[in-house]
Amino acid sequence: MTKSKEQLDEEKAAILKQRVGPLTIDGLNAEQLIAKAREIHQKIYQLESDKYDLEQRHKRQQYDMMELAERARQMNKGKKKGASSDQAYDRTSDRFVGSGTPPKISVCSKYERHTDGRSFFERRNMFGTKGTDQPQKAPSAEPQTAEEEE
Repeated sequence: MTKSKEQLDEEKAAILKQRVGPLTIDGLNAEQLIAKAREIHQKIYQLESDKYDLEQRHKRQQYDMMELAERARQMNKGKKKGASSDQAYDRTSDRFVGSGTPPKISVCSKYERHTDGRSFFERRNMFGTKGTDQPQKAPSAEPQTAEEEE
């Protein structure tokens, strides 16, 4: 339903007639005409400044949209097809947030095919520790009694 140029012109004229009241200058003296001219000038000035502000806002929003689209393209560029976006996110750690346990830290690269299943102490013992020749034992989860320490 495209409108012809004549129909668009008629709609424009009707809208302008509705928005802009009739100019009644009949019977006004010189001072009143000057005041009316100043009033019209002030209204035009205000409308032009509003128009400029809206144009600048529109330009800025267009620029922001282009930047966001480019960022989205850059972010999607490195993703593999079919891979979920939250592979590294551990959902089970959410259950233990209030329990006082620290969150799980992945020590391997996200680009490796398999994760390192060894604990921190096993990796530390594998590579050795500074200043000692023998690797240290991992601390046990159970508290030791006085008889076990001797």
